[in-house]
Amino acid sequence: MFYPLTVMDFLNRAVTVYPDRIAVVDEPDQPADSWGEITYAELGRRARAQAAALDEMGVPVGGRVAIVSQNSARMLASFYGVSGWGRVLVPVNFRLAVAEIRYIIENSGAEVMMVDPDLRHLVDEIDCKRIFVLGEDDDKIWGSTAEPQPWAGDESATATINYTSGTTARPKGVQLTHRNNWLNATVFGWQASVSDRDVYLHTLPMFHANGWGHPFAATGMGATHIVLRQVDGGEILRRIEKHGVTYMCAAPAVVTACLDAAKTWDGPIPGSDRVRIIVAGAPHRPARSSGSVRSWAGSSSRSTA
Repeated sequence: MFYPLTVMDFLNRAVTVYPDRIAVVDEPDQPADSWGEITYAELGRRARAQAAALDEMGVPVGGRVAIVSQNSARMLASFYGVSGWGRVLVPVNFRLAVAEIRYIIENSGAEVMMVDPDLRHLVDEIDCKRIFVLGEDDDKIWGSTAEPQPWAGDESATATINYTSGTTARPKGVQLTHRNNWLNATVFGWQASVSDRDVYLHTLPMFHANGWGHPFAATGMGATHIVLRQVDGGEILRRIEKHGVTYMCAAPAVVTACLDAAKTWDGPIPGSDRVRIIVAGAPHRPARSSGSVRSWAGSSSRSTA
């Protein structure tokens, strides 16, 4: 038996099994109107609306749609609203220079570009067939009430194109198929012990290797996504305390920021009894993992480095 593995499998499962569960808690402090808390049923509806809107724009299967944005519920939805119906999402590092973003848009062949309101200047500095500002143009992106055109599903088709950050010559694009993304998310989610009891904090940028696959893995297991727009150690601890976060992914510098914030935290450190941290990159500096904060980082973290 052969069944194509596509990224839409993750959202379809969540909508079927956990329709009324909170899928995502959007960043409250952002220039666009926050989506607040939405269920998996609603996330599925918005993904279908986005796919239908792309139908209406004439963007074909295989067409490239770029998004230049900090972490947001809109970006999470786009992994499904774009790639879930056979188009290709191009998540772009919002920290890059204009010339580098322009090159990625041109090189990827994107015919649609969605930008965060903080990056509104890109509208005037980059040529693209259609450009939308997230929040301001939501009706054009997620306002359709039509059903999207069905896509049979091809696991060998490109689902995303992810670019390097241009540290050596120009940014280089890597085409990831649906099967690539599906297997990465499933195996990584398995190794990270992701379950339907989890609450995932997006300390890792979604543009970075598709958030290491967790926009898919956490969704497929029915976990709740907590969006974090700006990395800050104290804010991470506050989100952990407020939302009952159970796991997150981070570079060592982010963990260090949490450890620094923990030194001045008033009371028990949030999540010290439950948070799993998947760390990748260079090791911590030993001086940062000492004293009372060592137990928070050491006993409850998991390193993939």
